[in-house]
Amino acid sequence: MCCWSDGRAAPEIASVGGVDHDSTFGAVLFDFSGTLFDDTSVLDPAAIAATGVDLGGSTAVEVVRRVLTHVDSPASLEARRGCDVSQEAHRAVWTRLIAESGPFAPDLVDAVYAALTDPAAWTPYPDTAVVLGALHERGVRIGVLSNIGWDIRPALADAGVLDLLDAVVLSCEHGVEKPDPALFALACEQIGVASGRVLYVGDDPVKDGAAVRAGLPVYLLPAERSVDRERGLGTVLRLA
Repeated sequence: MCCWSDGRAAPEIASVGGVDHDSTFGAVLFDFSGTLFDDTSVLDPAAIAATGVDLGGSTAVEVVRRVLTHVDSPASLEARRGCDVSQEAHRAVWTRLIAESGPFAPDLVDAVYAALTDPAAWTPYPDTAVVLGALHERGVRIGVLSNIGWDIRPALADAGVLDLLDAVVLSCEHGVEKPDPALFALACEQIGVASGRVLYVGDDPVKDGAAVRAGLPVYLLPAERSVDRERGLGTVLRLA
């Protein structure tokens, strides 16, 4: 679904060659988790078990299941509000929630948190590099704008896409997170394109959809996703 900031449907116009006065957008900003990189496969039981940490009588599979069940509960989702405004806040909130999942001992909590924030644990969707590369070839400016509590640049570098980006804006580095319009405005400033000509691509209707409040048209991806399937990012090439 794509819409302008005033609610009008945006035309699906394919860009050909470089960006010029006929192009629909001069830049595209992408969310990170669940948009460019998969967020359903990050906590790998095998990786946690391989650390040799004491699992407290549980299996690594059970530890991951209990953590995911707890951190995604309604109460925990509420507790996570504001946790991405700094690395310190992110670690404090997430380690508390991980500990509550067991309860688990501090060493196990640290191992799970390290796995969660390990750049190597984050896998790009199969169409991520292809679409970013195509946009770059067209001369469209590209950025990533993410609510995140740790530096994702190493994950972007590992995927071979960091050098394609004109801006990487992380909530934890600016003390503000989506859906605050100020973060979108900051990203547009860093990418050097007026908000009305920046397409925002994400998957969260509330946090990512709030880009319209800052004047950006928004394209929302479907909620269903899997690490081994294309995310549907190819549609962006028809819009941008």
